[in-house]
Amino acid sequence: MKLGLFMMPVHPPEKPRTQCFDEDIELIVRAEGLGFTEAWIGQHHSVAWEPIPSNDVFIANVFPRTRTIRLGPGVTIIPQHHPANVAVRLALLDHLSHGRLNCGFGQGGVPTDHELFGLPDAKTQGLMTLEGIDMVLKLWQAEAPFEFKGQFWNLKITNANAKLGIGQLLKPYQQPHPPIAMSVIKGNSMAAHLAGQRGYIPISSSLVPASTVTEHWKTYCSAAQEAGRVIPNRSIWRVARSIYVGESNAEARKHAVSGTFGRSFEYIRSIIESLNTLHILKHNPQVADSEVTLDYLLKHLCIVGDPDSCVRQLQDLWEQTGGFGTLLMTTHDWDDKAKWVRSMELLANKVLPALPATYDC
Repeated sequence: MKLGLFMMPVHPPEKPRTQCFDEDIELIVRAEGLGFTEAWIGQHHSVAWEPIPSNDVFIANVFPRTRTIRLGPGVTIIPQHHPANVAVRLALLDHLSHGRLNCGFGQGGVPTDHELFGLPDAKTQGLMTLEGIDMVLKLWQAEAPFEFKGQFWNLKITNANAKLGIGQLLKPYQQPHPPIAMSVIKGNSMAAHLAGQRGYIPISSSLVPASTVTEHWKTYCSAAQEAGRVIPNRSIWRVARSIYVGESNAEARKHAVSGTFGRSFEYIRSIIESLNTLHILKHNPQVADSEVTLDYLLKHLCIVGDPDSCVRQLQDLWEQTGGFGTLLMTTHDWDDKAKWVRSMELLANKVLPALPATYDC
């Protein structure tokens, strides 16, 4: 099994922003030194808990500080950007990194971001996302003159001059394009269907219980079969979890409950509740909303404990899902830097080597 990062990121609103960004950069650099193979960085515009509005700029800062780890937006929120801008900025990142770029695409879920950009309802944003991805892929292959007409965007260059390079767009370093991923939340989501149909990387969110994560792979494989694709290999599957490995179970739980780890889940729960989607956090739809407490979320969404306990919890997740290729550690604020650095070391050196490496297909 490989180890990676999913960095939303989450930081308490009162923490200085520069310190947050400096620590996020250091976290990725340290992760590379511990053998982490990839990191996905989120994008949000109007929530203080998740303060990176331009994940491509952040990634551009991290690439020259690293050598092997692959980085990618997790995700580029398509409805908030023009497809041409997405295409050329990601292509530039791919060149700057000499091909270490991954590309995550999605539609986002922050109500104030939707309001800020004047976006329509969620279903329409989903259609925008599909169209936008297709537009980006076309631009990565197109030679002017071209014209692509869609429901939401019309892209064209008609007055090209091939001899002078006028009308020529930057293409990615990796051909035909960098690996593409989609974040998956709902068990039977459109993202899982699209990823399965096209062979994109599925990233199972850390905000859903194991029972939903298990449905992700079933949906992904069903869509692949419908599209006539070969049976997917589980090694492509990324599963994200919020993880804190402590020196003892008591210490780990105390830190998770009393620190920003626990506070971040209060924020996440409030965002999800505002969207009337609290059910995604539940392992059973019969669970009352009032029962979705911090204790509940720690039990059903998180991996918290000493190394042996974390191994057992992750083995249970592995057995329930049937296996996956990369475990993504969802990053949390360094409210106690020494503890979080030690947690990463224990995860990489004690927990990961004890986990299984074969798949139940």
